[in-house]
Amino acid sequence: MQKNLSLSIDIGGTSAKYAYVTADGKLTGKDSFPTSGLKNLDEFYQHLLPVIDKAIACGAVNVGLSCPGFIQSDGLCMGGVENLPYLKGVNIPEFLRQHNPSLKVSIMNDGTAAALGEYWLGSGQGSRVLLCITLGTGIGSALILDGRPYPGSHFQSGEIGYSDYSSSEKYLEINYSTLGILRRASELTGEQLDGFAFIQRIRDNDPCCLRLLEDWTEKLGRILANNILMLDPDRVVIGGGISKQSDILIPLLEKHTNRQLPPQYRQLAEIVPARLANDAGLFGAVKPFYETGMDA
Repeated sequence: MQKNLSLSIDIGGTSAKYAYVTADGKLTGKDSFPTSGLKNLDEFYQHLLPVIDKAIACGAVNVGLSCPGFIQSDGLCMGGVENLPYLKGVNIPEFLRQHNPSLKVSIMNDGTAAALGEYWLGSGQGSRVLLCITLGTGIGSALILDGRPYPGSHFQSGEIGYSDYSSSEKYLEINYSTLGILRRASELTGEQLDGFAFIQRIRDNDPCCLRLLEDWTEKLGRILANNILMLDPDRVVIGGGISKQSDILIPLLEKHTNRQLPPQYRQLAEIVPARLANDAGLFGAVKPFYETGMDA
């Protein structure tokens, strides 16, 4: 058994990743189980409970979960889980505490968990006001103030993907998420492009993809500029798979963000790529257990 060992579970639309995380930020035993194709909550729990029981046997007394959607302070998942409909209205921490009353269990939004992970061990270290933007299937964000996530009055902060909303089919992430950009690139080129092919076209100076990249980063730059004016972050972390192409993405985001800011606000917020990649949420989900007075 290992003291101060936590089990972290990052629940996604196709699978749930899990791993053990120690107080000094070591991650071991990473694995996953499927979440897509499950018919109901009982099937989900049939996958989850063996993971929990094994963790208890290994000495873990903390379980941190991250999940898409709007999570209340009591752990209830209120909505925003279209890919996991069986989780809507469910309180997983309450269920796990009934399963084993000795467990300490917490749950948070997946974007918030990723931001906390970056704040703790990644590109957000040392930041006082940290804004994290995640580019992927959608566009998510989270705000960390003095080490604490800001949930909003209704636990729905960070829904930046709904910016520029005019209808259920027209808002920011429809066309400007990574998925939206790849769809537009495929339409413009007449070829089905994935992320690797799109980036290679850019590196090969393909005019069509270069124009699309400029349009994308200009639009995202406007959103970043607005958030910088409102929130005054000292750092903005850009996450998602595209952040691995930071040599392409970050300079353009800096250019378009600063161009859409008054001179006195330019360069105040450092724009940097995420460091922890897909493990950020695993680290962030258990961070509260390792704060003063909360560890086991």
